[in-house]
Amino acid sequence: MTDTTGKDVSASSASSKTRKHLRAAGRFEHWFAVRAHLKILSWVVVSAKYHNEAGATLDKTTIFAALDSVVCNHVALASRLEYTSSLPNATPVWVRLPSVDLNRVVEFRDEDSTQLSTIVESMYAVPAQYPDDVPPWKLLVLRDGTVAFAFEHTFGDGQSGMAFHVSLLNALRKLPNPLPEHPGIVSDLPDDASLAPAMEDAIDVSVPFTTLLGELIKAIWPPAWWKAAAAWTGGDVPKEITFGASVRTLPYSAEEGRRLVELSRAHKTTLTGTLHTVALVVLSRLIRSRPGTEKYKTIATTIPISLRRYTGTPPTAFCNHISSLQDRYPILPQGADAPAAISAENLPWDLATSLTDALKREAPRSASAVGMLKFISGKYEQYLRGLLGKKRANGLELSNIGPFPVAHLDKPEGETTRPNGGWDIEQMFFIQSDATLGAAIMLNVAGAPGGAFGISVTSNKQAVDLEFLEEFVAGLDAGIRGLLASKSAP
Repeated sequence: MTDTTGKDVSASSASSKTRKHLRAAGRFEHWFAVRAHLKILSWVVVSAKYHNEAGATLDKTTIFAALDSVVCNHVALASRLEYTSSLPNATPVWVRLPSVDLNRVVEFRDEDSTQLSTIVESMYAVPAQYPDDVPPWKLLVLRDGTVAFAFEHTFGDGQSGMAFHVSLLNALRKLPNPLPEHPGIVSDLPDDASLAPAMEDAIDVSVPFTTLLGELIKAIWPPAWWKAAAAWTGGDVPKEITFGASVRTLPYSAEEGRRLVELSRAHKTTLTGTLHTVALVVLSRLIRSRPGTEKYKTIATTIPISLRRYTGTPPTAFCNHISSLQDRYPILPQGADAPAAISAENLPWDLATSLTDALKREAPRSASAVGMLKFISGKYEQYLRGLLGKKRANGLELSNIGPFPVAHLDKPEGETTRPNGGWDIEQMFFIQSDATLGAAIMLNVAGAPGGAFGISVTSNKQAVDLEFLEEFVAGLDAGIRGLLASKSAP
């Protein structure tokens, strides 16, 4: 038996014999498992800065006691994908481990949230690895209350990271006082727990004939090749699987978040539409300022779409129920002019509105993009290796995991003066990277319970140089703040 990293786990400790088979992986989960095996996947990170109004801290006793509850409530956190067959293209299965040793997945670090980018960069500098008897996640607890949940993409999307923090916050608020010492081993796992269904079992992912025909035309019709060649996507995919990413974070207050959402609604769009449009303006200016970019006419972008509303999966579950919307947007004419400050008066809101309309229109049928995987016939590794050295698919990816699902926080049971009852989250960041095949620029958004939101921007030297990234981040922040300072802003 091997795990998704390719290690042989058939001869591991005797406790491995008590691993419980949960279900076979779905086709989409298998796709992620192969990417993990090839070391293409990096950690997905969702961090939250916790605060206690009574001054309590997240020490080892507190974290372990809360995590005991979290792990018992989410069997995914005690699970991993493993291969039970060495046959080519074999489908892995989900197994539940007999226990989770928190001492091996939780790390307390003498750093704070100002160093989060550096911490994550060090994680991305090497392939994601973990022992064969622990689940594919880890927790970094920083000295200022920041908790970074890092997990492999095989068992969860970005919203799964948000689900973790919902569960952790609920657990912290319910802890007794004083707390007994925790042994660090979570073994009292419920026998009847089950994973969320694979996406293919929860929604129709069949591919309409028109979609299949469209993909075929793209492959054989020369004008489609020319359009793809004219799209800016950053540097080509490297010829070898690579590691490393630059990470930058931009925090915004609850008041700034409220005003930006209201401004977006006033222009019949969403925060995603607004941020995507600001990013297009900034990228247009940067692309046109570089020599040799005259051949580019558009920017290829992708927007991940959560399908939970269609699969019936709550925001508190761990799953990979996502698809995406891919499109090309014209490089804006502002890119050739002296850059004027971005404001609500000059932002091309029509682009923001068109994206919002496209997401609403395409989301219900976007699962067919996942259905296309069946035409690879399980030869995922061969397909992925075939992408090496080719043109990158996208120049920009914007992934917004949304506002914090406060409706799923447990209601307090009467008045309490216990220190553990005063826990809350001040700020959140969602960070992800795909140094080999991912978009040149990845823009990730997450909201905190009070309305504050955080943006992370990741890239790598194969796609754009560091100067380009720094100018993009500075321009993005200036553009957002320009909107907030506009006369027409709420």
